[in-house]
Amino acid sequence: MKKLLIGIIVLALVAGCSSAGGTATPAPTPAAKKTQASGASAQGYVSPVRKADLAFRVSGRVIEVPVKEGDQVKTGQPLIKLQDADLKAALAQAQADLAHLQAGARPEEIAEAQANLNAAVSQAALAATDLSRLQNGLQAVDLAAAQAQLARAEADLKVAQDSYDFLTTGRGIAADSISADRVLGYQEELRRAQLAVLRAARDAAQQRLTQVQTGASSELHAAQARVGAALAQRDSAQAQLDLLKAGAAVEQIDAAKARVAQAQAALDEATLLAPFDGTIAELTVDPGEVIAPGTLLISLADLTQWQVETDDLSEVDVVAVQPEAEVKITVDALPGVTLKGKVISITPRSVVKRGDVTYTVKVAITDPDPRLKWGMTAFVDVRSK
Repeated sequence: MKKLLIGIIVLALVAGCSSAGGTATPAPTPAAKKTQASGASAQGYVSPVRKADLAFRVSGRVIEVPVKEGDQVKTGQPLIKLQDADLKAALAQAQADLAHLQAGARPEEIAEAQANLNAAVSQAALAATDLSRLQNGLQAVDLAAAQAQLARAEADLKVAQDSYDFLTTGRGIAADSISADRVLGYQEELRRAQLAVLRAARDAAQQRLTQVQTGASSELHAAQARVGAALAQRDSAQAQLDLLKAGAAVEQIDAAKARVAQAQAALDEATLLAPFDGTIAELTVDPGEVIAPGTLLISLADLTQWQVETDDLSEVDVVAVQPEAEVKITVDALPGVTLKGKVISITPRSVVKRGDVTYTVKVAITDPDPRLKWGMTAFVDVRSK
């Protein structure tokens, strides 16, 4: 009996050695293949389905933060307010300008414009009268007097010059004695002195005429300029009155409406509003701080709907995952708890992580546990549909 038992053992050892020495390992059973190809497992992180990092598009000083971390807010609720006194004033001015254009001119404005036109017409008439006076009035009289004075001075000088010439010419003929020469010399000196006085009078008359002529031209130009300015003022006043009576043009009203809309948009941008119902998950600003455009200030999330975003699903495994596939989820922080889920999206583009080509799969948690927190580590077991 003992020998029989030893023989059986030896045969078994030989059979084992024969198998290990070269016979191929049997292929996996069909059931094992099916398990490998029917799904995949991956690690991920819990996050809200709906979340947003909020920032201002403008810069400014924070004057109010009416919320705190953990607060639940409603869509449109103010979260952060910037200093906006100047923006409110600009909006009020734009609205007032629009209302004024739409209402048209008040009776007192039209009356004021009419009074301005009447005054401008009067000024134009006065300027025209002054120009006419210079052209035809006292200036012409002054010019005629100066011309007459010069004519008299030139006539007196000519008479004296003729007398002097006659005397000097006659002296050459009648100078036959010493006494006659003395008499003629005395007369010549008197005539020469008279000529000097008359020449001075003639020069003064010529200078006076020049002054009158120059002054007349300068005053005339100035008067013409005053007439032109008065007429331009009259035309401007007439245009203003016509504009008030006609009312604002459609283009003016449209432009005023655009300014109101622009001012309202600028004011709206000074308040950060909640884009959806959710919970303040993170708040990074306090009143008094000056912020720049694009600075992340608030993380808002809807903590009633959760998902898992995988982090390490390889290119080999992702082909076994299909949208709507059922998923089993376990969370490190919740030992012994298995949650149900469903694949909602698969990124079409890969990302290289830790040297591996990976794809991100988002999995909706269909029966969330109230103890779930943003960022918890989760593991998903995906079964193809």
